Amino acid sequence: MEQAVTEVTAVPEEQQQKPEPPKKKRIKLSGLITKLGPLKIPALVILVAVLSIGTALVITKVAQGNTATKQESRVKEAKKQKVGKFITLDPFTVNLAGGQNYLQAAIAFEIDSENAELETELKDRKPQINDVIISILSSKSSGAIADGPGREKLKVEIKKSVDSLLAYGKIERVYFTTFIMQ
Repeated sequence: MEQAVTEVTAVPEEQQQKPEPPKKKRIKLSGLITKLGPLKIPALVILVAVLSIGTALVITKVAQGNTATKQESRVKEAKKQKVGKFITLDPFTVNLAGGQNYLQAAIAFEIDSENAELETELKDRKPQINDVIISILSSKSSGAIADGPGREKLKVEIKKSVDSLLAYGKIERVYFTTFIMQ
């Protein structure tokens, strides 16, 4: 008797059949619409309305969040900016260049509130500071300081001149608290 010899060969793993996972049921929108029959149009209108309202709510929440964030950053920035100490000088009344007009001005300096030496120095040098400011103001014509840019230039000039007298620090800002020309 002859024996039948069956040859067995190994099948690579890639070719072996793996059981397929069970397929999930998918609801097709077109099938759903078909099943709805006469309710197709109202169902679509409701679906679109719900999606529109949801989108509008999300956009509103995001916009409100951005506005709140901007306000918080402004508050934090304002807290970071320290307000210094103000040193107010006596009012000045000077004749302007040209001799026909005069200026009455009151000036305040803003300095670092933690710099006690600078505050003391400003008080000690008040006669020198007054002299410098009177010289600067009386050298200006009414046309040169009549507008905003002219006044800003005047503030810068006063700041530079007074800073050149000081040894313990610098003035942060110059303010006119009164400015009357006639």
